[in-house]
Amino acid sequence: MAVAQTLSRNQSEIRPSRQRSTTSRRAEVRCELLRPREYAQWDALVDLSPHGTVFHYSWWLEITTDRLEILVIRDGNGLLLGGIPLPRVRRSGLDLVHSPPLTPYLGPIFDLSGATNTCDRLYLMRSWGEVLARGIESFDSFRCIAGASAPDLQGFLWAGYRVQLAYTFRFPALFSVECVGAGMTRTHIQKLTKAERLGVTVTYDQDLAVLVALNKMTLERQGIIPGYSSDLVRDLWTAAHARGRAHIYVAQTQEGVPAAALLTVSDNRTVYQIVSGLNWDLRDAQGGYLVLWRAIQDALPAGYAFDFEGSALRGVETYYRRWGPIAFPVWRIEKSGTWRGALLQFLIRRRDAAAMNDAAPNPS
Repeated sequence: MAVAQTLSRNQSEIRPSRQRSTTSRRAEVRCELLRPREYAQWDALVDLSPHGTVFHYSWWLEITTDRLEILVIRDGNGLLLGGIPLPRVRRSGLDLVHSPPLTPYLGPIFDLSGATNTCDRLYLMRSWGEVLARGIESFDSFRCIAGASAPDLQGFLWAGYRVQLAYTFRFPALFSVECVGAGMTRTHIQKLTKAERLGVTVTYDQDLAVLVALNKMTLERQGIIPGYSSDLVRDLWTAAHARGRAHIYVAQTQEGVPAAALLTVSDNRTVYQIVSGLNWDLRDAQGGYLVLWRAIQDALPAGYAFDFEGSALRGVETYYRRWGPIAFPVWRIEKSGTWRGALLQFLIRRRDAAAMNDAAPNPS
């Protein structure tokens, strides 16, 4: 009883000061659009925030989107506390705030370095998130996916956004290569062994043209119309590689013929596979397995997590799952601003649901 009374007394002593602190923080917060000359501040926040990804950087978004806005919140001293990228495009008379091509993860990010405990971190993410969500103006449709490192999104729910569960596959940074090998299915191990037995080798950062050609060949083989151009892949590679944030892996046969290729990009915490391609005439060489395995082997010992940028397509999901990664939740954030936007989102959801159940070929 004495312990309970002591805890109750301590909580009553602590609660008023915390309330004053959080109330004053909220009163000082203001929401504004960044000017392009301030984008360096945003990129610094991406580096600092535990929620930031390579896809949040201003240089990535300026390449991938028609018109970029970055909505941020500042404290009373002008310090940047958080924000959300708003890649805008106008199509068929609709104002869309949708993730651009080759940009799987976006959503809000925050600086939580000043929070001392879980309660404070949750308060800041939720209160600042609601401020951000209510500050996004004038759109027909809003859609993005917040990745595995996303912040708490309760503030967006309070502001009327829908948040839906999805998954990606990841190897956490703490995984060792040996741990991955032990968790891999027998079939995948056999594919890798065959590739090495056939003398398939992997080169690094050699020829973007090979990646582009093999990616085009793969999509045509699958009957998929890409949502991005070869020029976009080239521009992203040029910008990311110049910053030390991209690698190309090309698997070659003993005769030097490219069998598969993979482009990965990275931020300070995670490596993501983003574009791949397979020479279907040489698929028995198992080059697709080998380039992915080499990318994983590079990422984990260097202290990075590896994100498959996982797919819900059944065939693709099976291929990734057999590598033995962990399924991490990601969050699709949606809101319609007009009836036309609501109709568009309904059609997109129907399309995605149909595609999710389609069997997709894998690199076997």
